Amino acid sequence: MQSWTEIKKIENPTEEQQLEAIGLNWYAISLIENPTVAAQKAAFAQNVQAILYIKNGLCEDLKVALNALDEPALLAAVNGDPNILKFVTNPELLKAAVRNDWKIVKKIDNAGEDLWAEAVRASADAVKAVPFMGEKIQAALVERDWHALQDIVRPSAAIVIAAVKQDYHALEFVSIKDRTEPVQLAAVRTDWRCIQYLQRASEKVQMEAVRQTKDAFALIKNPAEAVKEFCK
Repeated sequence: MQSWTEIKKIENPTEEQQLEAIGLNWYAISLIENPTVAAQKAAFAQNVQAILYIKNGLCEDLKVALNALDEPALLAAVNGDPNILKFVTNPELLKAAVRNDWKIVKKIDNAGEDLWAEAVRASADAVKAVPFMGEKIQAALVERDWHALQDIVRPSAAIVIAAVKQDYHALEFVSIKDRTEPVQLAAVRTDWRCIQYLQRASEKVQMEAVRQTKDAFALIKNPAEAVKEFCK
């Protein structure tokens, strides 16, 4: 075979002929109507993007190989052609692609909350494109800037934790009515200094704080008797 394009003229080429053409140029896979598994693997080995040009059935081995790539190899392939993501099912690789370029999330079919949260972590601009504001996305938002907590109505304990991890002052932005016991517990477990913002902390919440350090006692307003006894 003088040129890889000759494979196009051969009706039902043998595996040997397919491999010969692909050996000359991986793109020959695009000219083969029914490439064998060996031919598919040979093209993929030369260039991951070959997976986009395989006709009439992608072999399972290639799907497995694609999803087993390391992050640099996957990102190189995505940078070459983002359409390769339609074959990626590995959640960690998908997240890596979104971290590399948050706009990629728009090209991922049925991108879920985990991927949109990753996009928000990667860029504040992603917030404008988010199709829904679930808990994980809200948590990602406060991870970027804990001040965002003030704009979230009835934040869950998970969101408060995410914000307090950035700065314990974030608890100030949670309205008093939204400072439920689960939220209070989550806050003081994350940073005991949050106890100073709780006017009516329950004994359970107070104890959670002082068990971390008795220094918390000085910040407790109206300490319970059991807490006083514990801190003697």
